[in-house]
Amino acid sequence: MKRKKKKNSSMWYIMQSIQSQYSLSERLIRTIAAIGSFPYDNVEDLIRGGPDVNCTHGTLKPLHCACMVSDADYVELLQEKGAEVSISST
Repeated sequence: MKRKKKKNSSMWYIMQSIQSQYSLSERLIRTIAAIGSFPYDNVEDLIRGGPDVNCTHGTLKPLHCACMVSDADYVELLQEKGAEVSISST
């Protein structure tokens, strides 16, 4: 009986990386929107994990959430990490 060759492990890594970034991006938005539920360090740790700071979750972006909860620290941190101010939600 012949054994099947292992599937390309680099493809698996790419898919895991994409899925991980989506999860981090979604967690970032949820963490920012949870007013007072999470300390500032958690948002910073999530951003260090490499999420897309311009991602869209529904119609919101992390910068929108930071503005909605009036958190200037989050707004500044997101801008430092590349959040685009001129983009709009759809």
